[in-house]
Amino acid sequence: MEPFSSSAYQILIIIAFAIIGAGLKYIDDAFDEDIFSKRTAMLIAPILVIIWSCLSISDSVSATILFSILFAVLLTGKIDNLVFKVCSIALILILVLSGMLNFLWIPLFSLIMMGVADEKGNDYVDNHATLKLGQFFFSHRFSMKIGVLGLCMLSLLPWLYLGAFLAFDGAYESVKIFGKISVASQKEKKSAYLYRITGLHKIHTSLFLFKKRKHVLKEKNKGVF
Repeated sequence: MEPFSSSAYQILIIIAFAIIGAGLKYIDDAFDEDIFSKRTAMLIAPILVIIWSCLSISDSVSATILFSILFAVLLTGKIDNLVFKVCSIALILILVLSGMLNFLWIPLFSLIMMGVADEKGNDYVDNHATLKLGQFFFSHRFSMKIGVLGLCMLSLLPWLYLGAFLAFDGAYESVKIFGKISVASQKEKKSAYLYRITGLHKIHTSLFLFKKRKHVLKEKNKGVF
């Protein structure tokens, strides 16, 4: 019986992809956007490497999808922080030392090209005015989604892995949304704090001016009498 025919194994694959997607975005936003804890991100990184490696060694389809993502990011120069660089080196070393070259080559190269298109397209829409459809397409990196869907339709990948990839992407996007909400909440709290401080300052200033006017009037009254 093939491994992916087991329901428990299918669920594990989907959960593993979701954990990797969420972890990658957490690390990315911790170092690039300074949203999350860098210390937590450094603790998460080796866990992701272990999950990624175990999944890839035991399952050639998972290896194909996960390493296509890594190779696409490497080719576009998007490994931009030390933790990602160390993780990438570790994964490639594990790949070489374990002899884990059991990729599905046509899906691998297809998904690498789609991944590169996503990264380049995302850079373009970030820096240029584009149609809303193009903005949405590349902001949410739809090229790889369509690539995985097409490979499943051509029976080059089992349908399970479309679900796994969507779990990866959904978890990635969820952490991204959570980060934006967290930033907005922090800004709101900061604004409220500044508002309170400003309000207290205004009250203090008003009391000071009131006391000063009262004192001036008292001195004038003394002069009159």
